[in-house]
Amino acid sequence: MHILLFGASGHVGTGLAERLSPNHRITGVVRRRPESATPFTPLVVPDWVDDPDQVLAALTGHDGSAVDAEPVDAVIAAIGGWFIDRRLLDRGLDKFDEDFDSYLRGHFTACTISQRLAESRSRAAAVTGNVAHLALNGVASRQALPGSGAISVFGAGQSMLIRVAAAEATTVDFREMRIMAPVAGDGRNDLTGGVETIALAEVAEAVESILLSPERFDVCTEIGPQA
Repeated sequence: MHILLFGASGHVGTGLAERLSPNHRITGVVRRRPESATPFTPLVVPDWVDDPDQVLAALTGHDGSAVDAEPVDAVIAAIGGWFIDRRLLDRGLDKFDEDFDSYLRGHFTACTISQRLAESRSRAAAVTGNVAHLALNGVASRQALPGSGAISVFGAGQSMLIRVAAAEATTVDFREMRIMAPVAGDGRNDLTGGVETIALAEVAEAVESILLSPERFDVCTEIGPQA
């Protein structure tokens, strides 16, 4: 598969690229060019959330980039993450808008890009089948997380976004995977009290299974630490 990965420079995104790249081609959308080697082919689009056409142009080479026009088979949106800050209502409207841009608006744009890619793909006579779109979410989709800004608000909104997109789509298989535990190796996680984590290898295995056969999975799927 040719996989387009949003959030490629993050802890989860980079870990997924490392584990999926031996069997799949990974193109990672990043805001700035990485300073060292990456397990994905960087697609540098600083303003991709505001201008999805830049991503589409770069993928097809219309902007003079080195990325060729190989059709995208699947999209992973690994956008967002956990942080600790002041109470939600104390952070102010500017921070709320900032969270919206970083999370829900980013996922909306990623969904839009998947739909546009699927439309282009359907016009290619040699390419058949839907594009698989997998949005990653977490505990915030179901549980209020004090101190995390508006992540819980937009985590819940993201789930509804994917459900509505899945109900309306004909050329994209929209799916969401909720990771219901901190991902191991991320130093930002608060693991006090013996909080269980989930290994990146387990996340990658679940992601690959959904992308290869989205029809086998519900629109929203949950994974957690192995019992």
